[in-house]
Amino acid sequence: MLPAPYRLRDRRAFQALYQSGQRRSTAGLILLFQPMPAGGEGIPSQVGLAVSKKVDKSAVRRNRLRRRLREALRPLCPHLKPGYQLLFIPKPNLLTYKWPELQAEVRYLLQKADLLVSPEEGLG
Repeated sequence: MLPAPYRLRDRRAFQALYQSGQRRSTAGLILLFQPMPAGGEGIPSQVGLAVSKKVDKSAVRRNRLRRRLREALRPLCPHLKPGYQLLFIPKPNLLTYKWPELQAEVRYLLQKADLLVSPEEGLG
């Protein structure tokens, strides 16, 4: 589970990300992100996941993918630039990724969006 300060839970924040968030994507994952609304400077970045039935009809497989994504993100959270809201949306083919591939995909997206404070740290 992600540490509490890094969790994005607000429904309005999810909707705002869908409507006006910047988008970066790879073959298996989409990242939507935007700066937090006014007053969000210095607050740790918040991360949300949206795994829809389009990914897989089986709730068991969707929940497993959520757990794997959260675990791939957990060690990177302290290295995120503060003051951002992030939403990860997996594509169906992400279910076939092996663990190192999934970790690399998440890291690559965060680097592509320039959201890591120090890219060389925490990438082991």
